[in-house]
Amino acid sequence: MISMIAIPIANSIVIERDRNRNEMYGEAFWIYGFAVYEMNDHELAEALPEEWGYNDGNHTLPDYLGNITYEYPVFGLIFFAIATFLYPGQGGLQPLWLNFLLALVFNLNLVLIAILLRDRIYTSNWARMFFGGYYVYGLIMSAGGGKLEPIVDCLLLMALVLREEQQFGKAMFTLGLSVQTKIYSVVALPILFLSSPLSLIWFFASTLLTIIPFTFLGANFDSLVSHFLNTSSYSSFIVNPIYPGLFLATQDYAGGYPDSYYMWAPSLIPLVIYASFMLFTIRPYLPEKKEFLEANWWNKIKLLQPFYLYMLPAILFVFRWVMPWYLMWMALVLFLFRKDEHIIGYLKLITVVGLLYAFGVACNWPYFINGPLPDFMGHFPLGWWTLLGIILLASLCGVVFAIWKVGFDRRERRAMMIKAARDRGELVV
Repeated sequence: MISMIAIPIANSIVIERDRNRNEMYGEAFWIYGFAVYEMNDHELAEALPEEWGYNDGNHTLPDYLGNITYEYPVFGLIFFAIATFLYPGQGGLQPLWLNFLLALVFNLNLVLIAILLRDRIYTSNWARMFFGGYYVYGLIMSAGGGKLEPIVDCLLLMALVLREEQQFGKAMFTLGLSVQTKIYSVVALPILFLSSPLSLIWFFASTLLTIIPFTFLGANFDSLVSHFLNTSSYSSFIVNPIYPGLFLATQDYAGGYPDSYYMWAPSLIPLVIYASFMLFTIRPYLPEKKEFLEANWWNKIKLLQPFYLYMLPAILFVFRWVMPWYLMWMALVLFLFRKDEHIIGYLKLITVVGLLYAFGVACNWPYFINGPLPDFMGHFPLGWWTLLGIILLASLCGVVFAIWKVGFDRRERRAMMIKAARDRGELVV
């Protein structure tokens, strides 16, 4: 119910460019096939019939991203192609239809998370906090943003559930589909490989969905490669406030010379804080020296799994283009830890990186206030009135949390009553 209410509210207060763009490419797929990977947004908007209305400026990326061709992997494109086929016709209710499908997937994700948490959702405070945090994030990504993240997470969570059930081949195949929706879920691949090396065959089998269009049908991922290589051809802006490259190459938007660069030492402050935090917290994620030395090479690698997972958020410091919600891309890997204390520490790390992201904007304020932030605020056409919509959505989330907490408290009180009765020797039916 909350998701359904949130969809039209968010649609009226936010220009959901990613969803609009995916809608356009989904419709275009039935005309151009995989050749859409060769066309950037503006080229495609002009090529499609004018009466479809895709050339309104809300279905294309900003000019500084104008050279980007479609960079999402094949499974993501196919999802939107099928969705627009089931409900054809740009505009009207089609954007809300896409958000509705994503909201359904998001609610399925909550079920999968509950399966993975098991009884810890009733007994561990960190589990309830994570579940509540993912609820807010998932609602924003699906009902509020129309983004692909709910589908990526759904396939990743399915893979993790299948791994728990020892169905490693199916887990790898599902993970492959997740990676072909958005590539960030590939971080789980090494852990699933260590669980069952032979299951890697199923991962590669699922990637045929991408390899065949890429090899024979004209698809290419040049923009995705440009993103990974941190080239300015992907974006002239650096939107990641914790990117160390701002130290030597901050663009002079404040002076009105974006093609010139200057050194800005405060940009390194988030990295210094992060490195210091890691030095003080990394020890529990490293194996004991004696155990590590006595293990064979394969078990040595397995013993380093917690260290590998704990280092994953450092990826966010590497790339020029990192949006705030990318932080949650790394969150679901907490289910790959075996110990609760490791999970709690990992959640603290995620929180610290999130705070550093916000702090990084302050450290680089002269650049961000004159560059990326004005563009970001352009996604909210109602200006300050947007706050009313956000307050309403936050209130709805608060209502959900309150109802949820009442249910959990009642369950916990009942469990305590039953335990007390059994301790007195009474028979509980």
